[in-house]
Amino acid sequence: MQHSPSAIFFQTPELRALLSTFLTKKSIARLAKTCHRLRNSFVPLLWRDLAFTADKKVETSLQELMNLGRRAKFVSSLIITSSYLVMYINGLRDDASSASADPTAFLVERPPWLPVPDPHYCLPAKFYPMNRLTRLDCSLDGGLQDHYIARVARIEIQYPTQELAQLCWLIQLNPGLTHVSLRSVYFQSSLEVRSLARAINSLEQLSRLSIDSIPSRDNWRHVYWTMFLCCSPSLESLVIEAGEAPTEFVPQLTPGPEDLDVMLGPLRLYSDTEPRRSLRHLVLPISKQADMSLYFHILRLCPRLQRLDLVLLGRQEKEIRMIGPWIQQHCPEVSTVRIRQELPFHVEDVVLGLLAGLNTSWNTLQTVYYEKFVEGKARSMVNMVHQHHRTLRDVRLIDARTVCSDGIRALLTTCAGLERLEIVNGKGPTGRVAIEDLVAQPWVCHGLRILQMRVIWGKFEDRCPYYLQDPNTIMSQKDFARWVLLEKFYFQVGSMTKLEVLGLKAYLAVDINDIPDHELYDGIEDDMRDKAAFPQLLTLGNEKTDRVGYLNYLYRLKNLRELRGSVHLVSEEIEETFRQREVEWVARHWPRLKVIELIQYQAAKPKRIKGNTHLNWLMKHLPGIDIRRPPTGHAVMGRKDYLQEHFDDCF
Repeated sequence: MQHSPSAIFFQTPELRALLSTFLTKKSIARLAKTCHRLRNSFVPLLWRDLAFTADKKVETSLQELMNLGRRAKFVSSLIITSSYLVMYINGLRDDASSASADPTAFLVERPPWLPVPDPHYCLPAKFYPMNRLTRLDCSLDGGLQDHYIARVARIEIQYPTQELAQLCWLIQLNPGLTHVSLRSVYFQSSLEVRSLARAINSLEQLSRLSIDSIPSRDNWRHVYWTMFLCCSPSLESLVIEAGEAPTEFVPQLTPGPEDLDVMLGPLRLYSDTEPRRSLRHLVLPISKQADMSLYFHILRLCPRLQRLDLVLLGRQEKEIRMIGPWIQQHCPEVSTVRIRQELPFHVEDVVLGLLAGLNTSWNTLQTVYYEKFVEGKARSMVNMVHQHHRTLRDVRLIDARTVCSDGIRALLTTCAGLERLEIVNGKGPTGRVAIEDLVAQPWVCHGLRILQMRVIWGKFEDRCPYYLQDPNTIMSQKDFARWVLLEKFYFQVGSMTKLEVLGLKAYLAVDINDIPDHELYDGIEDDMRDKAAFPQLLTLGNEKTDRVGYLNYLYRLKNLRELRGSVHLVSEEIEETFRQREVEWVARHWPRLKVIELIQYQAAKPKRIKGNTHLNWLMKHLPGIDIRRPPTGHAVMGRKDYLQEHFDDCF
């Protein structure tokens, strides 16, 4: 039998995997229908990644589950919630007990500790085991979604639930798992803790493990230490966070004879003295229940640790100070520190002091990520920057409430290797830096790729916008000095030739007393700040009115992919000055531009805009460009691939 050259060409597995990254599932399905040979080659790609989640239509997910059949052997990545997990595991029932069933149809044997489900809880289908998974993301958070899915599937909900036991069996069926992420795992007893530890212990190739909901209550040390010691020495990333359990949840975690090791098999724990040389990423929750002596033992076993996440669950200043010397002594290669907190606990000075002390013979600090940042003493950030100015590459202060200008100036003027600086807050006008501090000294970070921050550039004495002023108007001395500052700032930004993401927001100080009473309304301050812009930055000027523009200052940003911040057409100045000449300049000098936030957010990317010929021209000459702003209330933090590059929790 002769096969077409194209069918033979696509037999290479690496080529098929590469091609699938550029195609949608619908396109792959059409390609698989071309001929029998291509069908055999591309059908496995259709079932390689499965997702049964709440954001998908329930009917669609149920149909995928019912059609799984023998294709289960193709699945290598699975995202699943508790409802679908229960339906799938219940479908893996032992058919040898049925006289009409084929005993050879299923090669999986239900373990004795997992009871056989009642038929009322099962779908009218029998599932083959997925035993070739390499990635598993499972959430055991049910609730109203479970009832809705059960009603659509026409089955009953099983009580008591066996979700954790079923999850353990699914893990044991897939010894080749390398990435495991578990969410909403609430342990009711020590038996469940050790059952999950026993399942994880069977994964000898495991490299990344994330469990986000260890309860921050009594016996927390027992849970954390058991999970740490059960992991394979090949583990590279361990994320075990102290989540909040339901209000009615009362854990009983005292270990003892009830662990039933005789029936389940002994739990093998690895040595608590042998170093974990493969471990590169570790998360340490800091709370009242956290046992700091346990952290000392863990850090002592992680000599090759490179990234450390501290999850602050309270104002534990003493505990934070204790960690610093341990990292200095036992983890000399730590170069990335991420601080996360649900609420601002105002311990920034303590944390920055800890970071300033991380100076070892192997490496020094390169990456700092801090959520809910509220700087206290003005010198705390400056001291940290001066200590690590030779090595800092990436600094992100997300949801920053207060940031002293001295620290930002130190970053830009002393950190020659800085590649990313983000100071963002999508919920308010805070986290800003004065333009006087930004231009006081020349910037030395010429390798900067991402820059996002809010800038106070001040205001002019002349209330009439510059682009509307009469050419013969005499400028005041203060306004002239303000223009000098702006020009220096524009030149500094334009000299960062490696920039790929530029997000500058202009901060406008609003005085309610200057607004007439009949014009006041709720939210007027936010609306006025939203209209703030950087004067003449996005215009080439107007020769007729003798008005200069500064867009040409940015002509060297040939790598620019995203222009965000105060560039939207809500500003009357930008709407009037960003016209056809400017969009032609943008298309000519920024050929890689993919995002420019000009219009309000829309659900669908617009193809044409009525009445805006220059924007339509821009979209035509830069195919694929997105000119929408993000949804209101979302802080913009740059391209998704840059976010995932360092800080996604493994998955």
